[in-house]
Amino acid sequence: MSNRQVITASPCGFCSGVRNALTLIEKVLTGSSGPVYVLRGLIHNSGVTADLKARGCIFADRVEEIPPGAETVFGAHGVPARVEAAARERGLRVTDASCPLVKQLQQAASRVGPEKELVLFGHRGHPELEGVLGHAGTEKVFVVESPAAVAELPGSLRHPVLLVQTTLSHVEAEKVKQALKNRFPGAETPGSICRASFLRQQAVRELAPKCDLFVVAGSAHSSNANRLREVAESCGVRAVLLDSPDEVTPELLRGVKTVGLSAAASTPESQIEALRRALLEK
Repeated sequence: MSNRQVITASPCGFCSGVRNALTLIEKVLTGSSGPVYVLRGLIHNSGVTADLKARGCIFADRVEEIPPGAETVFGAHGVPARVEAAARERGLRVTDASCPLVKQLQQAASRVGPEKELVLFGHRGHPELEGVLGHAGTEKVFVVESPAAVAELPGSLRHPVLLVQTTLSHVEAEKVKQALKNRFPGAETPGSICRASFLRQQAVRELAPKCDLFVVAGSAHSSNANRLREVAESCGVRAVLLDSPDEVTPELLRGVKTVGLSAAASTPESQIEALRRALLEK
């Protein structure tokens, strides 16, 4: 055992939306006599996905890949309205495991009427963003991926309304909000990241300056995991995103006395603990 210290940020790991999704799929697996299909993935964690596959879940990228009438679970990131409609048409038995906060964001998008413009701060290709866009009440939709991108919006916007993907950086979201208000003083800016994301980012921001290395437990395709890593880096600390204790190497830890540890909202406690042990023992 080394004399290395590992300090775990608090809070970290599962948020209520992820716990809700896991609880729901557990009920479906317990009560189903046939195959259970998961559309686009339940949460962004490779270990959880592997476990669900081992238990017989079948992952599909499109509704059309799922047999009519099959037991189906929508993942925590939500789906567009057209996907909901397609599922009804196929007679799928749907359990919607969408995060309640994502559902609220979809409802907010649906209330942006045709006379307004929806400006969504998010990452193109992310399922949450696609789901929110798929509920927009206006055809005038614009995606910005950074504060600088606000300057590229058409000057003809008259009633922009800002919404924000729940897993993004709080600091960047505030910059986007201010940039939009500066350019379009009449803009509505109710958008903000979810409280779970904010609290996890704040915990990393407080802990990172005390560390020689900061480790985020999570999968590379997890948006909120990458944001936690970026928050640590913004504090001037070397930060890495690790999905497995096997990724902890002597080279990574050379000269390191204090390690900060956090975890994505989709990272199980077992994965956090395995990384903590590896960081202490290698």
